[in-house]
Order: sequence, then C-alpha cells, then structure tokens
Amino acid sequence: MKHATHPPRALRVLTFLLALGGSACATGMPRVDPADIPRLEREIAANPQDTDLQVQLGMAQFQAEDFEQALTTLQGAVDAGNESGPALLYLGLTQEEFENWSAARDAYSRYLGTGATGPVEEQIRKRLQLIGQNVLKQQARVALAQESQLSGAPPTPRSLAVLPFGFNSDREDLEPLIYALSDMMITDFAVSNALTVLERTQIQTLLDEMAMTEAGYAEPATGARAGRMLRAEHVVQGIITTLGEESLRLDTDILNIPRSTSAGTLSAEDVLQNLFDIEKDLVFRTLRDVLGVQLTPAEEQQIRDNRAENILAFLAYGKGLRARDQGDFATALAAFQQATALDPGFGAAAAATGDTEDMSDAAGTSTSQVATTGAPTPPATGGTLSGASEGVNPTPTTGTLDKGSATTAGKEQGATTTEKRDPVQESQGQESVTKTAKAQIRIVIKRPGGGDL
Repeated sequence: MKHATHPPRALRVLTFLLALGGSACATGMPRVDPADIPRLEREIAANPQDTDLQVQLGMAQFQAEDFEQALTTLQGAVDAGNESGPALLYLGLTQEEFENWSAARDAYSRYLGTGATGPVEEQIRKRLQLIGQNVLKQQARVALAQESQLSGAPPTPRSLAVLPFGFNSDREDLEPLIYALSDMMITDFAVSNALTVLERTQIQTLLDEMAMTEAGYAEPATGARAGRMLRAEHVVQGIITTLGEESLRLDTDILNIPRSTSAGTLSAEDVLQNLFDIEKDLVFRTLRDVLGVQLTPAEEQQIRDNRAENILAFLAYGKGLRARDQGDFATALAAFQQATALDPGFGAAAAATGDTEDMSDAAGTSTSQVATTGAPTPPATGGTLSGASEGVNPTPTTGTLDKGSATTAGKEQGATTTEKRDPVQESQGQESVTKTAKAQIRIVIKRPGGGDL
C-alpha cells in the first residue's frame, strides 16, 4: 500500500507502542494469505526459532487448504511454547478439518483461555457445543471397539445412568416422553452429591452407535451392556405403558452392573396430568429404597420443583431432544420454541432453545468462515485505531502476534492489560493453572486544537 503523505508523528508513535504491547491490529490476527508462504518460509529458514513466523506460515497454509502442512506447522509452534490466540485458533480449525474432535476442543478451550473477545470468541463458544457431540460419538465408537476390555473394567463408584424408557403404547403423540422423562430423571438424580450421574447426551450417543431400537432400551441385556461400556455402577431403565386414554404406568428396573443383577424394581401409575408426581415418586424411592441415598430438605425441594407446568410443552421438549441428538437442529429448535411458548417458565426448554440456536449456527459455519471472521480488515478511512495502525504499518506479518489480550471495560481509557494464561480444559475436570505476564501502556493523544483523546 502506498501513501502520498506521512501520517502525523503522534500516530506513528502510537502504532509503535501498540506493536510493543502485542496488538498489531484490533483483532490480534496478522494479515497473511497463501501468497505470503514463500516469503515466510525464507524468513523461517533464517530465523528457525521464531514461532510467531511459524504461526503465520501455518495460517497461510490453512488458507491455501494445505491442511496437512498447516497442522504440522501450527502444532510445532504450539509445542514450542507459542500459546498465542492465532496459534491456538488456527490449530483448532485445522484439527476440525481432520475431525480430530478432542484435539480441536482442547485447542479452542485454550484459545478462549487467552482472553479472546469479539465475534471469533462467540463463534468458538458456539462451536465447542457442537464439537462436544462429535467427541461423544468418537468415544462411543471407541467403547464399542473396546467392548471386551471394558466389560472387565471396574465401574465408576456411585455412578448412575438413566436409559430412555421403552414405550408400550399406540399413542404416538406420547412417544416423546421416552426422552423427556429420562432427561428429567437425570436432572433429579444429579441433585444429590452422593451420585455421579452420566449425561443424557452421552448415554443416547452410545445407544445410537449400538444401533438399538427404542423397544430394545427396556431389555435387561441392553441396559447391562450399555452400563458396562459407560462404566456405570447402576443403570435405571424402564417402560411406559398407557392405560386407556387418561392414565399411564411407569415400571423401572435398577440394574447393579458389577453384580449383573437387579437391585430393585419400582412401579407407579396415575392419570397423565399427574405425570410429574409419578416421576418424582420413582426418583425418591430409587434414591432412598434402592440406592440408600438420603436427601437434605433443600435437595428434596429442588427435585420437586423441577417440572413443567404443561404436558404438551414437556412432549415438545422430548421431541426437540431427540431431533437434536440426530443433528436435525431446525426441527429441534422449532420444538424447543414451542415448548417455551406453551410454558414460559419451563427453564430446561428455554436453555435448550439457546443451546440449539448456537449449535445450528456453528453447524452452518465452516472453518474457513470462522477464519475469515478473525481476519483483520483493510485499513478504514474513518480513522479508527485499527485502521490507523495498519495504515502506517501495512505489513503487520513481520513479527508481532497477539498472545491473547483482554481489555476490561471501565478501566481508564488508553490502558490495556495483557494476560497469558494456561486455560482450563472444560468438561475434563483439570485444575486451573494460571500464569500471568502483564504489560501496561498509557497512551495520550492530543486532539487538534487541544484536549486529550
């Protein structure tokens, strides 16, 4: 880019200071493209220890769709200690291309730990939910492949899995209860700190990979087999039976997986409108009489309060759960929205609506589109800081990568705090370890005619 005139000295100083602070542009992403690859390769040959250059090369290789080289380059830079936002973001995008879901999740989680903000951060948070489902599918396939080894592995102590109920009825309109009831029971059992309750999505993903039919969920052999692969100590399974037009019956069997026996069977029946009372009765009896768990008054009240006010809303919620499991986000979203409209106080449906919107958005956004979201824009003509700094230094690819910055609103304008952190791997339970290196810059620009900016 050519300039007919030199920018004001104050602006040149500002750009220099921003570069020292590790923020060459507002997004923190250097501007590279495939045409930069030969130049970057030459610079790396001259400076083989410069991991910033390696990250830029990996970014350019990703944009050229040379994903194998991009993965090698980016992983090498990260392994050498480059924990910058661009390095981790593009590493996650590249791992996605190879469907290395666990590795992509790890890279994205670490990227968010750098303090990333803005549109890219929002996209990655949405993406993590969708990737989580793909991780579960991979884990289920591994479990099936290693079924013989897992059969002899000890279960997780005090762990509980609730399978979707079997359905013994010709009332197709009530079939979504299969999924909605198991979801509610899982939420209720998880109230007690005495149990480790497996997530519904994890259980359903395994069952889907096992290619079991809904009718097969209530078979004892199915529950025992799934329980062994899930390493659950107990499995709750059951069947829903309609009695005429107005009533239904729930029969449950709690399997003790290590002993390969039933720990107890329970039944309850009532009119459909009292469905949630039936469910609470079975939960309390399972906890107290079968598992020997004593609840506090607060825990008991929390379980009682977990209910919908509208049966039709509950059915729509169950329909949405199953559609989302199958990747049909449009149907799932419509069902969750219907459930929320029918019962505005149904918190689970409202939460599912938001999550499904995020997953649908992530599913419709490619890795290249995410990368484009994070790319710096050309210099603006209106005089923004990002445009001004790029205008003075039109090739910000020669050294500075944003290591991950977070600016707190409300601080004195012009003061920026930069942190480098080891992020926490979400959903894996690792402890948080934080390393902090701070640099603070105070910048004052004089307005034409006097006064500070």
